[in-house]
Amino acid sequence: MPGPTTTPRQRRADAYDLQAEPARGDGRDVILQAFHWNLVKTRGTGTMDGRDISWYRLLTDMADAIAGMGFTLVYLPPPWRDDSYWERDGKHGGGEGYFWHDFDLDSRYGTKKELTALIEALHRRGLRTIVDLVPNHRDGERMRHDVWPRPGPCWAWGGHDTGGHFERGAYDLALSYPTVYRRLREAMDELMDEFGVDGWRWDFVWGYGVEEVCRLIRDTRKIEYFSMGEYWQGDDRREDDPMIARYGKDERARIIGWARDAGSCAMDIRTKAAIQSGDPRRLREGLCVSRRHEDRRLSVTFVDNHDTGASPFSPANGWGQKHWECPADFKSSAYAFILSMPGTPCVYWPDVFDWGLGDVVRRLVAARRAAGIEAGSGWTDLTDRHTGFAGLSHDAQGRPRLALSIGSDFAGPEGWPLAVEEPGRWSVWLSPEG
Repeated sequence: MPGPTTTPRQRRADAYDLQAEPARGDGRDVILQAFHWNLVKTRGTGTMDGRDISWYRLLTDMADAIAGMGFTLVYLPPPWRDDSYWERDGKHGGGEGYFWHDFDLDSRYGTKKELTALIEALHRRGLRTIVDLVPNHRDGERMRHDVWPRPGPCWAWGGHDTGGHFERGAYDLALSYPTVYRRLREAMDELMDEFGVDGWRWDFVWGYGVEEVCRLIRDTRKIEYFSMGEYWQGDDRREDDPMIARYGKDERARIIGWARDAGSCAMDIRTKAAIQSGDPRRLREGLCVSRRHEDRRLSVTFVDNHDTGASPFSPANGWGQKHWECPADFKSSAYAFILSMPGTPCVYWPDVFDWGLGDVVRRLVAARRAAGIEAGSGWTDLTDRHTGFAGLSHDAQGRPRLALSIGSDFAGPEGWPLAVEEPGRWSVWLSPEG
C-alpha cells in the first residue's frame, strides 16, 4: 500500500489573517496515542516485554499490529531532546520531551535514524503520524549559555508572551518574538520535509495566542493533514488565559473557538469530564454528541492520556501521573462510547497493549468502520426513553448504522445483529443494511 503524502503549500497573500487552513483529516480517523509517561524512566525500554531497544524501534517492529487494529493516525511523543531531570520523595523523572533542551531529534525515545524508519514503516501501511509539539516552554534551568539566554526577549521573563503562565512563567517562551518563531517554524519544516510528519498535537494551547498557531500552520512549507490542540482550563476567571479573553467564559466556546480559528481539532475535555463521572447518562454532555455539527467535527475524544491516566509501573515513578484517571470499572464503557459516537477518537497505548483492552478496541474500531461513522456524523439520542445511555450513530448519508447501549435497558433495534459487547455493561449493534 503506498504511503500517505503531504502536499506542498500554495502560499496565500493573507498568510497572517486569523483562521488557519483546516488540518482536520478526512473525518474517518481513529488515533492511537503511541506513548505514555513512564517510557523514558527506563531509558526508552519498551513496555511490551522488557526488550532493551528504543521506543521508536519497538513501534517500528509493531507497525503491522498497529495497522491491524484499524488505527489510521499515530500520535508520537515530543521529538526533541530533553535531558531534564528531577528527583523528589524517592522518585525521579525527566526526559519525557516536555522540557526539551534544543531541537536535536536524537531523543530519549530513539535516534533520528530510528524516527525516520518508524515513520516510513507507518506510511507504508497507510498510517499517518503527528507529533506532540511543545511551543510554549522548554528547559530553563541550564540556559545561561544558551542561544536564547534567560531572562531576555525570547522568554516570557524579559520578553512578551501572548498566553498564560506555565510553572509560574519560569520556562515560558515568547513565541511571538521573531527569533523564537522563526526557529520553531524551521524545526516544524524539518519534521515534515525530512521525516514525513503529517501534523501536530499542540501542547498547552492557552500558553500562547491562537494567532501564533495560525501563523505556524500557514508558514510551514507543506500542508498539515491533522492538527489538534490541548485546551484544559478549569478556572474561567484567569486573567492570563487568552482563550477567555477572546472567546469568553463558556468552556464550549473556548474549546471550539480555538479549534475553529486554528484550523484544528481540540481535545474534548467535556466528554472526558462526563466519563469521569462514571454515569452513562452524563455522556450526553460531551462535545462529540452536541447538536452542533461543528462541535462534533472538531472534537477529539479520549478516555485517558499520558497526563490523566496511569502508565505501566516504573520503580522510578510508580504508576505515572494519574491527574484525572478514568474510573477502572467504566473504562471499557468509555471506549465503547468514543468509538461508537461522533468525534475523532484517540486511544491510549497502555489500554490496548498493556492492560487487556486490545481485542475490544479492535472490534469496536471495525464496527465503526463498517458503519461508516465519521467525526461529524449525526446521531439519535434514545437516552430519555431508557435507563443509562442509548443512541444511534449515523453514516455520512444520515442513516442510522450503529446502536449503542451503556448501562441501559435498551436492547438494540429489532433485527440488528450484535457486533460487540461486554455483558452487563454495554452493547453495540450494527445495522444489517450495507
